[in-house]
Amino acid sequence: MIAWHGALWAILRKEVLSLRRTRHWVAAEVYFVVGAVLVVLFAFPPLALDADVRAGLVWVVLYFAAMMTVARSYTIEQDRGTLLYLMHTAPSDAVYWGKLASAVVWVMAIGLSQWLLMTLVGLIPFAVHVAVAMLAGCAAIGGATSLLAAIVAATQMRGWVFAAIAFPIVLPILFLGVESVATALAGGGLGAIAPELGIMLLYMLMVSIVAWWLFPFVWSQN
Repeated sequence: MIAWHGALWAILRKEVLSLRRTRHWVAAEVYFVVGAVLVVLFAFPPLALDADVRAGLVWVVLYFAAMMTVARSYTIEQDRGTLLYLMHTAPSDAVYWGKLASAVVWVMAIGLSQWLLMTLVGLIPFAVHVAVAMLAGCAAIGGATSLLAAIVAATQMRGWVFAAIAFPIVLPILFLGVESVATALAGGGLGAIAPELGIMLLYMLMVSIVAWWLFPFVWSQN
């Protein structure tokens, strides 16, 4: 067994390097976000939408993009047959936090890309507080669903299974995310959306800690 902190950094480094070998995953996620945003743009003229509707559309696209993203890490390990090797060479705590951190960063990157694209096409304004609300929700989704990605890694149709079982966990984040983005789109500043952001991140922390406690049991069954 390698040291806990060394294993954590090794897993994070491996996750970054794996993006170079799984460019098709990155391309698929980018295509989905671009396609979904364009469909929304063509179906709903931006000037005809109020803040609540636009916030809902933002989070519909973001939810499904995040579901494609979070499960990717464990799915790749399962498909390559490296999951068993990882179980015997790294502590479960390091695996959990390393995979969680990479999921959070990658979902936030997808969220930032979506924000930039939606601002370019005029669906949402170029406002920092809107981006902050979206990125906080992305971090909460990535942190709250990492354990579920490990659970469904070995199942068939895991993408749809993951989206289905993650929905009840993500639902509070979606409510808070829609509310915070709608408030931001209506002109509210960071102070106005701070309560929703704080609750989202606190919820992520609570779920992540419970999942950390459960992860060794799930890990040993894979």
